[in-house]
Amino acid sequence: MLSTSQYDLNEIIQKVKSKSPFEIKDNERNRSWSLRVIVSKLYYSLNYENEPQASRQKVTQILLYHGQFSREEIEKTFQSSAKETTDYSIEFLKQNPEVAKAEALKSKEFPDETEEEGEKLKEVKYIFPHYG
Repeated sequence: MLSTSQYDLNEIIQKVKSKSPFEIKDNERNRSWSLRVIVSKLYYSLNYENEPQASRQKVTQILLYHGQFSREEIEKTFQSSAKETTDYSIEFLKQNPEVAKAEALKSKEFPDETEEEGEKLKEVKYIFPHYG
């Protein structure tokens, strides 16, 4: 396993939250791996299942406020873990009432009345490895 720095993961998360810099070995691989671990831990600490986009925005705000990573680096980390799905979150259904209505009809007693009109709208969610 790569060593992020002299700190354990919980210390790094505390440093991010308190806006204290932490040491990362000066190479691109360690920096991007460290960011991925940090994003994963922060993302999974939020209400990511019900609000994946709001959770992404919150993680981005926290990291930009911390100041050690650029928006571009953070966006790249999220994009590398983005997956399209029709397993919708509450956040997505609130933003897309037509999808919510179709999902409700599907789950009720009238499954035959739902119409498949071309391709279903897909939501983007983020799947990160879980780190200890």
